[in-house]
Amino acid sequence: MRRHPFARSALTGLTMIAGICAAAGAQANNLEYSPTNQKNLTQIGVTQSLHATTNGTGVGIAIFDSLVDVNHVDLAGRTNTYVYGGGTYTRYGDHGTHVAGIAAAGANGIGIVGVAPGARIYSYGVFDDRGWIANDQGRAALNSVRSLNLGGANIKAVNMSYGPTARGDAFLAGELALFSEFRNDVVIVRAAGNDGVNLVFEPFAGQASRDLSHLLIVGAVDGNNNIASYSNKPGTACISIVSICAASERISNFFIVAPGSSILSDIPGQQLGYMSGTSMAAPHVTGAVALIAQDGLNKNTPLTPSQIVEIIKRSATDLGAKGVDAVFGWGLLNVKAALAPVGNVTVVTTPTVPAPPPPPAAGTPATNPNLPKPPAPPKAPPRVPPKFGKGFYTAGGATDPSLFAGIVVFDDYGRPFEADPAAFAGQVRTPSATRGLSMLGILSIEETLAAEIGDASFSAWNAEGPDGRFTSSFHAIAGGSEFSFGAGNPEIFLSEMPGAGAGKSAAAPFARIMYSSLGEAQGIFDEAVSASAVIPLSDEIDGHFFGLSNIGMNRQDTSLTLTGQETADADGSFAAFGLSWRFAENWRLGGSFGALHEQGTLAGIESEGAFSLGSEALTRSYGIHLTGKPAENLSITAFYTQSVIDSFGTESSLFEAARGWSGDHYGVTFDARDAIRDNSLLRLSVLKPLQISDGDVFVRVPVGREMDGTVNYDRRHSSFDGSTLPLETRIEYVERSRYGAYGIALDWFDADVKGSGENGMAVAAGLSLRF
Repeated sequence: MRRHPFARSALTGLTMIAGICAAAGAQANNLEYSPTNQKNLTQIGVTQSLHATTNGTGVGIAIFDSLVDVNHVDLAGRTNTYVYGGGTYTRYGDHGTHVAGIAAAGANGIGIVGVAPGARIYSYGVFDDRGWIANDQGRAALNSVRSLNLGGANIKAVNMSYGPTARGDAFLAGELALFSEFRNDVVIVRAAGNDGVNLVFEPFAGQASRDLSHLLIVGAVDGNNNIASYSNKPGTACISIVSICAASERISNFFIVAPGSSILSDIPGQQLGYMSGTSMAAPHVTGAVALIAQDGLNKNTPLTPSQIVEIIKRSATDLGAKGVDAVFGWGLLNVKAALAPVGNVTVVTTPTVPAPPPPPAAGTPATNPNLPKPPAPPKAPPRVPPKFGKGFYTAGGATDPSLFAGIVVFDDYGRPFEADPAAFAGQVRTPSATRGLSMLGILSIEETLAAEIGDASFSAWNAEGPDGRFTSSFHAIAGGSEFSFGAGNPEIFLSEMPGAGAGKSAAAPFARIMYSSLGEAQGIFDEAVSASAVIPLSDEIDGHFFGLSNIGMNRQDTSLTLTGQETADADGSFAAFGLSWRFAENWRLGGSFGALHEQGTLAGIESEGAFSLGSEALTRSYGIHLTGKPAENLSITAFYTQSVIDSFGTESSLFEAARGWSGDHYGVTFDARDAIRDNSLLRLSVLKPLQISDGDVFVRVPVGREMDGTVNYDRRHSSFDGSTLPLETRIEYVERSRYGAYGIALDWFDADVKGSGENGMAVAAGLSLRF
């Protein structure tokens, strides 16, 4: 260090000493983490378990103060001292030793423990035996810190528990300009002062929010988190060229509080003692800087001084008026929150971690979800968080959160944190979630048109669903061909109502088979338009068509995501073609081909953002079906469908595109008309729903990062579990009379009848009266 001749100045220490209690020798007492003697640690979220993983090891802190007792049992072996030439240093300082102990006393089972017990201490004697000696305002000491860092010391914070003697003044003229020269070197932690007043205007030619973004001014609170009576407060004063400024340039934007009253710490001579003052509050923050810096290094995330300051401010516990205020500034230091994600949490899919956002302005709401939120200014619509859904019947593979075990997410500062994959999973709608309710809509069918023109006939009907939305259908028969059109809920317009023209169509059986083959993708078409047709091609062969297109609507997303918000339904369209051959009286055998195009889902599985299974998916289905009437009032429909799925548009996803995923779907339905009463229909359906049972899933899981920001991905492989056997059984009965209609439906579903799959039952009943 450059040597300077001694010259006294107008600077003095800020500490307000309530009394030094010459307690028993530090060696004889173990008060570490004591809820009584070290309540100050509890106040800021520092615990023994936290220190087990993060204690400041590998990080240095500089104490600009009186000399620290290098022989104190809590500090020995980790403390270097530096003195000014011309100074008189015949003893270690009570004040400097006490400050150093608060910041970094070792966890050695003796005495007390500091905020960062593993940090190395660099003690700079800016006060000698007679007082302030650094007449260069500390430039030589700051230059020494810079030189030591160039040599690998890794000093991250400079603690300055002192200031001018002028009442309410935190900085000497020109001192802030000096600090601005070290913006990229260290965090500067300055005690606010003990006058019990609002701090005064500090002239500064630069832009404080930019040039002093590495500065924290620390006030003191008591054990109940009330502002200490002696502590200076930020008020509304500015650090600026003028005395009126934006909130970002006010002292409050640089202000934070920490415990400062009756703090137990080290004093020379292997003793402990209590002191009070903002001098005691500041080293809590200095120790926190060391913890945050070490945590960043452990995560391969080198943090700049300005970023560490932002983390401390944004994670602070809000006290007093909401937001950044004139008493507590950003609030109380919260070390636990500072070591948790701060700001937005991102699932990264890019080669490198995104650049951190610009520094927050004063008044920016705290982002810690456990803290009170100040009123938020107008802002852009929230980002849609990434999420992936889960197929009710599709086990393993892409929908299994365990595939993402160990995944990390990144906060605003590029720090990786291991996340619970289940936090991104969407809720699963059980198979009966909407079908049972459709019963209420079926019963409300009202015929609006019945007409015949020559050999052609026409009919139409409307129905109101339980959600108040209308479903309509139009049916025409001409020249032996049948055509049907529907709009609304397919569960309603593909149903039948006995005893009336409404809902009867030769096109309906093929349409119902094809709609059933969609499996969980039926959820895309909660509101849709449809067209179906049966066209005789010969005396024994008929051609069939069924098409379905999503109308597009909004619903409240119920996914368990990082944030909840309104999202648009997935879009999709489906078309199927078939041929059927009449091989016997009232019996037909047919084949079909269908194509489902989805946007935003794959086989009905919702996914988006980093977990997108593809922006688009194409499912091709091939099937056979059998229909017949073994008796006048009994009909049977049986079918088997095999589906193959491909996806596209996974460039911004962790998933690779689906290639040749497959699954099957089969079932049988029995219809008994007028078997119980006239104008009644009893239907029994037993279905094995579509499930993806074969295919390879490849995914890149982010598991960490390198110092240069390169994201580490683990490429993983999974396959779908085809050993399960899901089953759905449905019994429904509807009856129409001149007074109205009523019906009941019973659904039973099991995700795996061979194992311990999720299962359930649902019952729906409805009544529609006419007057």
